Amino acid sequence: MAFRLDAKKVGRLTLYCAVVVAVLIVPFFIQSPYILHILILAGIYLILAQSLNLMLGYVGFLSLAQTAFFGIGAYTSTILTVSYKQPFWIGLLLAIIFPSIIAAVVGIPFLRLSRHSFVISTLGFLLICWLIARNWVEVTRGPLGIPGIPSPTLNLFGVLELDFSSRPAYYMLVMLLVLIIILFLIKLVNSRIGRAFIAIREDEALAQSVGINTLKYKLVAFSISAAIAGVAGSLFAHYITFLDPTVFEFYNLENILVITLVGGSGTVGGPILGSIIFTILPEALRVAKEFRLIVYGVILLFTVLLMPEGIGGRFKAYMHKRRLKGVYAS
Repeated sequence: MAFRLDAKKVGRLTLYCAVVVAVLIVPFFIQSPYILHILILAGIYLILAQSLNLMLGYVGFLSLAQTAFFGIGAYTSTILTVSYKQPFWIGLLLAIIFPSIIAAVVGIPFLRLSRHSFVISTLGFLLICWLIARNWVEVTRGPLGIPGIPSPTLNLFGVLELDFSSRPAYYMLVMLLVLIIILFLIKLVNSRIGRAFIAIREDEALAQSVGINTLKYKLVAFSISAAIAGVAGSLFAHYITFLDPTVFEFYNLENILVITLVGGSGTVGGPILGSIIFTILPEALRVAKEFRLIVYGVILLFTVLLMPEGIGGRFKAYMHKRRLKGVYAS
């Protein structure tokens, strides 16, 4: 049986495989603990930014609750592994499930509101989570925090035990989950569900008029985004090995907003570039912390004025323009 290979598809697949291999072999060539530390944080913030990107870029709803789900995932995984001595993988699984259930519950009233009211509601939810973490001392230890969070280990049927306590090993774990989440999001946004998300983003009333159950699809997106944020929270807690209520504060929210908006919301690739830039940039500005917010503000201002679609959106528009030129030229 004869079959034809699509050169473009083969080329794209080859490029993807090359990127995956390049990402996974980094620890074999970079031995600096500091650089690996930066790359691990970039991967964690990339996962968190993709959770915001799903809601903002594809559904059109700005959710300020993503750092709340990040913190919920971190506390869920931490409490299970520290207080109940469960393995990391159980903590990670429940850090995915628990935030998604909470998102489905709070999303029912929140997602019935207008887009502006939704933003305020999610901000209120974030503040409530911060207050609970500070004051529920019996569970969270409040401002004292929870120390001694164990590094992940994986026991393969009692034959092989993998230890992720070293930075190269943790880098591999984070990047493996990054690749899985990015592949999942690419499949999701190109599916029927993803097309419903985009229809809601473009015109919710029109989407309803053609039979799309907009509340259902918004709840699906909100729950998935919360689950992705929970993954990032679990990875963050087990990497830093200490957790306190500051995980709910505005630093993480500020980071993912800048990463997503400057990188380009509505594109899977935009936050990848944004996470690399804005994980490295704070380290470069560590010598002058007082200028960090000023630099962020200037970058956001110029992005909104000159490149509102972000870097990824600008690149996507450029490639689309090139394809159209090729079609008309032929």
